[in-house]
Amino acid sequence: MLKHIQNKIQFKLLRTLLICACILPPKFALADESLGAIAWLQKSAEFQAIASQTFENASQKLEKAVFDNNWTAAIEQFGQEGMNQLPNAIILDLDDTLISTMPYRGELALDNDEHSESRFNRWVEHERVNLVPYVMKLIKKASTLGVSVLLISDRVCKPNPRDPCPIKTKTSKVLSRVSLAFPKDQMFFRGEFADWNQDQSSRRQFIAKRYRILMIVGDDINQMIPKASSLPASARLKLTSQYDEMWGNRWFLIPNPVYGGWRDTMEKSIKNNITGY
Repeated sequence: MLKHIQNKIQFKLLRTLLICACILPPKFALADESLGAIAWLQKSAEFQAIASQTFENASQKLEKAVFDNNWTAAIEQFGQEGMNQLPNAIILDLDDTLISTMPYRGELALDNDEHSESRFNRWVEHERVNLVPYVMKLIKKASTLGVSVLLISDRVCKPNPRDPCPIKTKTSKVLSRVSLAFPKDQMFFRGEFADWNQDQSSRRQFIAKRYRILMIVGDDINQMIPKASSLPASARLKLTSQYDEMWGNRWFLIPNPVYGGWRDTMEKSIKNNITGY
């Protein structure tokens, strides 16, 4: 009986909070819900600790992977012959795995504004490079083992007469400010080819023909699992469990509560949990 009363109280409280949230102007509500997550990623000791343990674990596993001829982190390479004849590489997501975009996200929240490609591109031109904590530990380990570091990014290529991918050129200049030099043929941006879209599996297939992919590090399961960006929350959870042996072994996730595939599917999931459908 007591539990039933507690559940009714919790439901009424949740309904009240949701109603209050709906009264707020959309941009204000967006900023309000984002600021805590942005602050956590920028300032919390907990995020620092998670990043430290993630990249330390990844560095240790990479040494094991190099000497295992059958090792691959790419679903696209499962069953692929001659894989051990390819040069070794790891795939690193760019935004909020290598570079922190939280200063940009903070500006949006404080201005009660939404993300746009044009504003983001302006920020890229002037950004001070903030690396994700401890990411250099993995990059240095890869260098000592002769493993290439490949960057995948959903920053969108929009060619002009002088440059087939201006945002890649800008990003390369930004990385050079912190002495990180990535050849352009080791950076794979969205839109460089017609089928290089939000789902990153086509880019992994391209890479898989040229490198043995030992490890994938990112902040969204779309960076590891094909077609995950278009799936509902329940399917994403099921796939995460299906590949349980990959996490912390060949796949490494950096938490990102600010944006990503999880947010795209969460609205419907929350509604279903509240109504019980």
